[in-house]
Amino acid sequence: MGLAERDYYRDSGSTGTLFRLPQSSVNKLLLINVAAFFLNKLLYHETNWITQQLTLNPAVLFQPWLWWKFVTYGFAHDWFNLMHLAGNMFCLWMFGREIEGIYGKREFLRLYLVSIVLCGLFWVFKELALQQPPVPLLGASGAVTTVVILYCLHFPKRTILLMAIIPMPAWIFGILLILMNVFQFAPQSENSRIAFDVHLVGAVFGFVYCKFGWNFGRLTSSSAGGSQRGTKLKTIFRRQPKLRLHHPEEHTRSLDREADRVLDKLHRDGEECLTDQERAILADYSRRMRQKLQ
Repeated sequence: MGLAERDYYRDSGSTGTLFRLPQSSVNKLLLINVAAFFLNKLLYHETNWITQQLTLNPAVLFQPWLWWKFVTYGFAHDWFNLMHLAGNMFCLWMFGREIEGIYGKREFLRLYLVSIVLCGLFWVFKELALQQPPVPLLGASGAVTTVVILYCLHFPKRTILLMAIIPMPAWIFGILLILMNVFQFAPQSENSRIAFDVHLVGAVFGFVYCKFGWNFGRLTSSSAGGSQRGTKLKTIFRRQPKLRLHHPEEHTRSLDREADRVLDKLHRDGEECLTDQERAILADYSRRMRQKLQ
């Protein structure tokens, strides 16, 4: 398969895609959040039934049949405040696209959902420890903060417009974001409706995820690859077959097919999921392509 034949090298500006489902994880998350908000407004404006079913409260910890709310609260937003939804979705769209490009759409979705769960768990345990009057938790702010911090760590010198006016490097923006949440976090305030501490948990998770080079896709691949490691050990002691002559053109086609497989994996799962051998395959492929163009 040539470069021009791959889906992700084709021109995406063609017409007739009005009813095509969004392909990126960021767009899918945007669609789900917006749909949940406006369906609630249209169908249950009086009772806000949809949003109330998605929110999280401390009692859920002792109700295993409701543990799905540790995820769904991140797709519910304040039904009285459209800016709650708009602010989160704008930040997710603005910063999430670049981060998804780094980690791949599957890994981006995994880290986003893990952030939601971790933020929810922290909030539940904190509320139980403080024994405050139960106030439901809702909103994607914790996971969105994770995405913003990852962006600031990967692109520290990118210029960001604070409040769409003040230009500053991304690393300064990230520090200001954390400081703002630190200073506004007031556990003793019973009137505060914003969980600034949850934002801070999202920020810490984003920093740790980037600092230690985590990739949740490796966990699934390693758990499913136990037999592969055994196979590799067998091949070390297996008698090697006799050498066979290969036609140069067939060998080149075989290398191209292997490079196609690695490129597809790179597009699907992100660069972090590539092995050293697969990186070497891409380097060799790039070298051969440059030689053809010379």
